[in-house]
Amino acid sequence: MNESATRVFPFRPWVKRAGVSIILVAAFASTAIVLLLTFSPSARYGWIREPFAWIYVGVLWLGGLRIVLGAMQPMAIVDDVQITLRPLHQLLVRNIAWSAIRATDISGDRLIIWFDTARGMRFVAVNLNLIKGRREFLTMLEERVTRARSAKNPA
Repeated sequence: MNESATRVFPFRPWVKRAGVSIILVAAFASTAIVLLLTFSPSARYGWIREPFAWIYVGVLWLGGLRIVLGAMQPMAIVDDVQITLRPLHQLLVRNIAWSAIRATDISGDRLIIWFDTARGMRFVAVNLNLIKGRREFLTMLEERVTRARSAKNPA
């Protein structure tokens, strides 16, 4: 394998299926509410009029769509210059130069990368269970971080 090639690590297939199942639950709840309001006028005075029910269904729609649409893009892209991460729990895409990485930590299934920015040190957390090719990803990450550190501090 060519070391300078860009490597793409997609989300595992079950991630998108989980998002689709959340959307199906939201669609079922939305349909149930509309049918109740249509065929049972007295339902307007029950739990359906509670804001929590509407907020809950809305959060289901948003969360399911976020997962499905987010899982269409790769979880991580690794090349010679940077690593690009797209955690599902954040809206931001993190482009981190190898030279900016200060530390990494793996605690169970969570990877944390600390890196320098113009505004100071930041971190990004990644759920390793969501990455297809997790072992290859971690091996490549370790190699690239080690290479960047040795280029920055030659012995």
